[in-house]
Amino acid sequence: MKIFIIILALMLELGAVGQTALIGKWQAVTQTTHNGTLTIEKEYLHLNTNKTFFITLLVSVQKGDAFVKDLQIKGSGIWKVSDHTLVIVVNNVEVPFAKEIYRISQASLRTLADNFKRKFQNEPIRIITIKSMDQNTFLTVNEASKETHYTRQR
Repeated sequence: MKIFIIILALMLELGAVGQTALIGKWQAVTQTTHNGTLTIEKEYLHLNTNKTFFITLLVSVQKGDAFVKDLQIKGSGIWKVSDHTLVIVVNNVEVPFAKEIYRISQASLRTLADNFKRKFQNEPIRIITIKSMDQNTFLTVNEASKETHYTRQR
């Protein structure tokens, strides 16, 4: 009986995720290593009351001595939440600059920037499931089953 009550409480908590709970500035950091290449993505997500959003993604990539630090990708668009599903539609994407580059050619930098820009352009509609949420954190899972942990910016 206790397990049923706990499950019911969790379902009610997820069902209660509304627009006002998500409004604000959020951040997330992910780190992956693939074939000796370290990639760190810092995401800054601003969900506004008028259902628009702005996102800044700072990507750092390092392989051996070569690295790119804080390649900046900026996006904007509209968002909506229903129950425990967040839908984001990206309308605009820019790649203004990288903070620091060492032993990376211009062609490689352009390719890297294009790859991250394409992520937004090829999939402008994102349907994200909110697994859990409280006042200062929320956990999402995207269509590819990738989990992202967000914390509220202060």
